[in-house]
Amino acid sequence: GLLWAASVIYWALNAVNININIRNACVFLGPLFAGFTSLSAYKFTTEVTRRPSAGLLAAATIAIVPSYISRSGAGGYDNEAIAIFALVNTFWLWVKAVDTGSTFWATLAALSYLLMVASWGGYIFVGNLIAIHVCMLIAAGRFSPRLYVAYTTFYTLGSIIAIQVPFVGFNIATAAENASTHGTFVVLQAYALIV
Repeated sequence: GLLWAASVIYWALNAVNININIRNACVFLGPLFAGFTSLSAYKFTTEVTRRPSAGLLAAATIAIVPSYISRSGAGGYDNEAIAIFALVNTFWLWVKAVDTGSTFWATLAALSYLLMVASWGGYIFVGNLIAIHVCMLIAAGRFSPRLYVAYTTFYTLGSIIAIQVPFVGFNIATAAENASTHGTFVVLQAYALIV
């Protein structure tokens, strides 16, 4: 994920005639994604609370977290700068997908999940937390066609594209750590047939 992001930034800027060398793209990658993380935290919190003021507080808080600043400073070419952005962004897009029942937002959540998978081994927590969220919504009697569309799209696309990451491969389908995501998918399909 770290190498992909640096390469995409390098290629995109050079494609629009902003000449930059790859070293500078790598140096400024951390601060750029720290800014993206603050924006995603704003969108995620605003989506959950429906209060822009809460979103601003969340963005300001993440912008001043010392441990995140140390990993996202200029020249700090660390995968956590990208991974934390991917984590927060995936959760925001997931909540948006559930709220709208849109395959578009679920697909964006799966693409953000791909960045998470490619960036950090913590992708397992993201998939499991989303699966737990789905199970809790079902247990609370809040199953809806929107939830069905969101998780079915996210799980299917997320699994298929995560397999494409070389160091993950078929571990996404066979590793015990991912069993809850598969089980939740099966439970969701069965529940949708029953209801």
